[in-house]
Amino acid sequence: MHKSVAVILSAGGSPLDHAALDELPGGRVVHAEFAWGERAACVAATVEHEAPPREFLATISPWAAGRGWSVTIAPLRGRR
Repeated sequence: MHKSVAVILSAGGSPLDHAALDELPGGRVVHAEFAWGERAACVAATVEHEAPPREFLATISPWAAGRGWSVTIAPLRGRR
């Protein structure tokens, strides 16, 4: 099992909230911190996933893009 932080930015895309993260493919959100502004929202989510980080990013990038979001991930050190 791998653990990463996924940072997702929405600047006018679909609503970004806890319910939206329930649909995250290939991973499970274990913690999320949101920030909302007038025209943008972002979340830093700690995610557990089976695939290595690069493969996981390749899985969630199209999912995010389809909602009008951009995403990046950073593996948590010391986690596999």
